[in-house]
Amino acid sequence: MKMFYFTDPMCSWCYGFSPVLKKLKENYPDIDLQIVSGGFSPGSRQTVTNEYRDFLEYHWRNVTARSGQPFDHSMKFVSDTFHYDTEPSSRALAVVQKLLPDWDFEFLSLMQTSFYVKGKDITNGQVLAEIAAELGIEKQVFLETFHSEEMKRRTIQGFDFSRQLGVQGFPTLLTLENASVKVVTRGFQSYENMKIIIDGLFRKMASPVSGQGHSCTDDSCGTSSRK
Repeated sequence: MKMFYFTDPMCSWCYGFSPVLKKLKENYPDIDLQIVSGGFSPGSRQTVTNEYRDFLEYHWRNVTARSGQPFDHSMKFVSDTFHYDTEPSSRALAVVQKLLPDWDFEFLSLMQTSFYVKGKDITNGQVLAEIAAELGIEKQVFLETFHSEEMKRRTIQGFDFSRQLGVQGFPTLLTLENASVKVVTRGFQSYENMKIIIDGLFRKMASPVSGQGHSCTDDSCGTSSRK
């Protein structure tokens, strides 16, 4: 079964959902998981003001409460030049999907840990190249690919694909069969809930199965919310 996972490297609820997805990948090898960075704030000029820091803190605490995922609340990535622009990290994911396609989930997880736990600025190409190097990709090769027009186009195509399928928040899992979109889940879910949903999908492949959870409101990192 092919399943699309719409995410964003700088979506806190996607980071919270990452261990659940990892367990699903391990326990359901028959699922062909396609990762798409849907881009909830590409090109954003949002800076981390005191007000915005409080806003992030609120959601990060909620993610920890639901998922157990840790955060570095000092936000070392904040600087005078930092903007909450998710296009560069989304493009970096596209680069790894081209150069090392079987390792895209691992790279996504490395970016999330670098940003949320280590406080690294993953809007910076050099930082992203260093993360990719952990998977064995040479920095120069990564950067040349990262700055190519092909990768910029491919990143935008991912954003467009997300909109075409009606994805409004992250994380979202869905299937696409015979031009029919079936939502598996929108937002954060525990592994226990996901197991029920996925088992139901396998039992009734032709039946629409959906779940509703918590993503970047109190709940979801949507295209209109910036967390």
